Order: sequence, then structure tokens, then C-alpha cells
Amino acid sequence: MRRVIGFIVAICIGLSLQSCFVKTRPNMAFVNKGDISNDAEVVSVKVPCILMRTFIMGELRELKEEDPMLALALKKIKGIKLMTIEGDKGNRIHERFNKYLDEEKFEELMSIYSDGAKVSINTQIKGNRVKKVLLGVIEGDEKVFIELKSNLNLDELNQLVDHYENTKSKEKKKKSNSDSEELALAK
Repeated sequence: MRRVIGFIVAICIGLSLQSCFVKTRPNMAFVNKGDISNDAEVVSVKVPCILMRTFIMGELRELKEEDPMLALALKKIKGIKLMTIEGDKGNRIHERFNKYLDEEKFEELMSIYSDGAKVSINTQIKGNRVKKVLLGVIEGDEKVFIELKSNLNLDELNQLVDHYENTKSKEKKKKSNSDSEELALAK
């Protein structure tokens, strides 16, 4: 009986790890294989919650002491999907990405244009919880999409943003104080 149970557990673990393999086909809902040109290179990775927690748990204990807000955010992530597409000349994926965001009721948090690259950060909110965060980076014929499944409360997200804004402003004050001290010593 123990061998049968052990065998079933091994099969379940093997199947869950299979989803983490690097694949050469799209793993995002808005991309079909037909939308990508034949000469384009696609790399897709999906990291399930079980596997992610296994690797992060040890680091999470250390992070709680150093950066408790980051530890809280990492603890709320349920899964990660990553897809990169290189060499796709068409604009079809970008159009389908925007259509998917509209259909699934994602809200755009931020959109940044820098040196020809567009970075789009979008969230799907249900009730008072952030269920998905979808990042899209499009630069010419290279595209990167990252989907984070989470269960982050909006209040926790606000605390996270406030914490990092306060940390950043404190670092700027320290830097300006040290710069003024260096100038005073130089005189």
C-alpha cells in the first residue's frame, strides 16, 4: 500500500513539475500560435505555486527581517508565467494583448515609453483584491509578457507603495546630507 501511495505522489509531483518546463509555444491566453510569424522564437515558462514556494520559503524568512513589505508581497504571489517572443515582425500580438486587457477588465496602472520600448503594467482587480498583474514589454520585434497571479489586498498594495516611497525619500535625504557634508569638508 505504501508503494502505491508513493507511486501516486511521485506521479502527481512529476505532473506539477512538468508545467515548469521551458516550452517553445505560447502560454498566454491572448497569443495563438497562428498570430506569430514562422521565423519568430517563442520561450514560455510557467512556475506553479507549489514549486515557487519551495524555493522561496528559505529566502522569505531572511527577507522578513531585511524587507518585510517585499516578503509580504512575495508571500501573496500564487504563480508566475513568462513568455518572450523574438523576431516577430507583425503588430498582431500587440493588438491582441490590448484586446485581451479590455475583455478581461484589466486596469492600466502605468505605461512607460523609453527608447522605443513600451512597458505596460496592468492589474485585474476583483472586489478588494488584486488577482492578476500583467506586464507587457514591447520593443520592435521583441516582446516580453509576465503574468503574476496573486491574492494581494488593495490596502496591502498601498502599504507596499508607501513603504517604498518613504524608503526612497529617506535615501535621497541621506545622500543630499552626505553630499553637503562632503562639500563642507572640501572647503
